[in-house]
Amino acid sequence: MIFESVNPFTTQKIAEFHSISKAELDQKLLKSGQAFENWKKTSLDHRLQLLARLADLIEKEVMLLSIAMVEEMGKTISEAKAEVLKCATGIRFFIAHSPGWLSPKTVSSDARQSQIYHLPLGGILLVMPWNFPLWQVLRAAVPALCVGNVVLLKHAPNVFGYSLLIAQLFKRVGFPEGVFENLIIDVSDLKQVTSSSAVAAVSLTGSEKAGRSMAALAGKYLKKCVLELGGSDPFIVMPDADLKFAADMASKARLINNGQSCIAAKRFLIHQDVEVDFLELFLSNLEKYSPANPLLETTLLGPQARPDLVNNLKIQLKKSLEQGAKLVYQMNKPTESGYFFQPVVLNDARPGMTCFDEEIFGPIAAVSTFNSREELISLANATRFGLGASIYSANEAEAKAIGLEIECGTVAVNAMVRSKPALPFGGVKASGYGRELSEYGLFEFSNAKTVTVG
Repeated sequence: MIFESVNPFTTQKIAEFHSISKAELDQKLLKSGQAFENWKKTSLDHRLQLLARLADLIEKEVMLLSIAMVEEMGKTISEAKAEVLKCATGIRFFIAHSPGWLSPKTVSSDARQSQIYHLPLGGILLVMPWNFPLWQVLRAAVPALCVGNVVLLKHAPNVFGYSLLIAQLFKRVGFPEGVFENLIIDVSDLKQVTSSSAVAAVSLTGSEKAGRSMAALAGKYLKKCVLELGGSDPFIVMPDADLKFAADMASKARLINNGQSCIAAKRFLIHQDVEVDFLELFLSNLEKYSPANPLLETTLLGPQARPDLVNNLKIQLKKSLEQGAKLVYQMNKPTESGYFFQPVVLNDARPGMTCFDEEIFGPIAAVSTFNSREELISLANATRFGLGASIYSANEAEAKAIGLEIECGTVAVNAMVRSKPALPFGGVKASGYGRELSEYGLFEFSNAKTVTVG
């Protein structure tokens, strides 16, 4: 099979990638399994030294990595650089904290001695998305490598060029052959990989559909599975909120990564007393996000990653309008080229409408109003997703109390939802299960082995 990498701004083909054969895939799986036998015996200090070199190299190559990201999936150059540098920060976080987390823990029990060790499982298959092509990979790979696992990466087909670049980074800093394997394969080949004895567990970040498919496959072969899937995050504005600040954050939260983020704000739940004032400020902020060449430092809005994604957004918008949502804003600025979908704001969004029920993976904001705390919580939870939520209010204690009633993995008060190395990240319901980052993510792919004496 041949995969094409296409620049979403110029719409020109960058490169072609040929999928490896089943025999070549078997060889890579064999090499990975053999590498694990040696890697698991290396000292944690040695693993962390290699990761420190990786962090240094990433910082050194920040422009190379950022430009490649922009050209292959359309992220703005400013956001690309931020993603690359966040990866270096994340690596150094695990370098600093892994020794403490992975040291044997002595616990009290009815035995004379009881200890818990966190030991590696084997090969961890990473099935990763295109929207954060470096951060998503490294936030899963780095803690797994710290524990002593090896990694096999199956990236999204439209960023296979970037997956090769990542593999080169690992090679350049001296990781042994087979410890990080890059797989240019089709989704249909995942059965061969998952069923292999070289793979002990799977981590997938992607759509709900991809997660259900991967969970079924992992379950069939009894492989541990962590899923970080879609989201339809509520952005909540209480009547006492700083509206100017909330509106500024609303535009940023909706248009992060050109609107293509699982934790982007998607459903805007606004108290009816401040709806008019908030919308005026929100729409004014959106005007700043003019579509342009994502390689320019001044650009705030780049293209969507693929033309089919633009078409999906058009279909979702059409359905939502037919279902009764009201169009209150639609940007229509000239563009020289590219797979652009310009910001849209819909009002009167309600359960049962496409813009409320489905994940909208692009720059469409669906606005709903509420009048009471009970109505707010009902609307916030009226979704099959449960990844994140943000609440804007002058009363932080009340906001936190509301946040505890929202069915999701992360709540941010007066801030955007973001993944951070020190905090566990993941969702509930159709947004997946398991956690990445922090010690919780580190332990997901470890064997918590208990050893007792007497």
